[in-house]
Amino acid sequence: MQENSYQQLAQAILDGHTVCRMTVLDGDDMGKSRNVVDGVPFVDAAEDISACKPPFICTDRKTGARVLCETLCQQKTLLVCGGGHVSMPVVKLGKMLGYRVLVADDRPEFAEPSRFPEADEVVCRDFTDLLVHLDWESLPDLSVVIVTRGHAADTVCLREVLRHTCTYVGMIGSKRKNKAVFDLLRSEGVTEEQLSQVHAPIGLSIGAETPEEIAVAIVGELIQTRRGSANAGLSEAMLTALAEGQTGIMATVVRKQGSAPRGMGARMFFMDNGHKLGTVGGGLAEYEVCQKAETLKQERKPCLLTFNMSNGEAGKSGMICGGMIDVLFEVVG
Repeated sequence: MQENSYQQLAQAILDGHTVCRMTVLDGDDMGKSRNVVDGVPFVDAAEDISACKPPFICTDRKTGARVLCETLCQQKTLLVCGGGHVSMPVVKLGKMLGYRVLVADDRPEFAEPSRFPEADEVVCRDFTDLLVHLDWESLPDLSVVIVTRGHAADTVCLREVLRHTCTYVGMIGSKRKNKAVFDLLRSEGVTEEQLSQVHAPIGLSIGAETPEEIAVAIVGELIQTRRGSANAGLSEAMLTALAEGQTGIMATVVRKQGSAPRGMGARMFFMDNGHKLGTVGGGLAEYEVCQKAETLKQERKPCLLTFNMSNGEAGKSGMICGGMIDVLFEVVG
């Protein structure tokens, strides 16, 4: 492991690369990290990490130290399988949230770019052919919304998507239809663990009826899923500041327990010039993180601390969300 290398990380991401980052959480090497550009050579772990979805923590087989493993990139991608009436508002909302949006349908009249002026790419192609040949490795932060014309095409899409790790997978349809799809895939050897990744019926339960309302429910669920798990990433403002050589303290959530608002990978950068970027969830925990970061600007040493949002009178009275987060503080520059 090397000393902290956020400037290298930020520049690689801004240049369009995907970076695997491994950061030591224990011992004398705490805060040291290694960036691997366009590759997946995570640490030689004592555990089986073959099914782990970044970010995750594992144990270095050689040193016994815990290591935070992340896959970071600038671009989050939304693939919408199906070009029907629900897809149109989903695409609009996806672009509003900063996604690179791809739309696919096997019918020319529904894969018409004029239907999706906000989309980055609209493809008319057989679903199986599209998904089999998709460059999955180049899309580490990929969310898939399956809203095709019927359960047969939905099944084709879901079968291929579940061969890969995605940030979010959702499939439209009734409980009865989705059960039939799941039962078929089970008979083909798809595991319960794989099926548990699928949000079906798709979308938050908000009583949505119109295509626009359904799109809001879908995108709301997508946001909820991303915020609670992987690929928190680094904002464009944070990447720019790091690439320009700004120094300070980086605070990263490395473990979440209970109802804490931000998940593993959420970051907040406290620059030496007094500016702050990002969030680790707000409220009491973020206030305490800010206080500690200011102290560390003087001490210039990494540390790992637990912040309990259930402590004190506010927690007892329900005024704060509760839960705990472990935060790694790293010295940048």
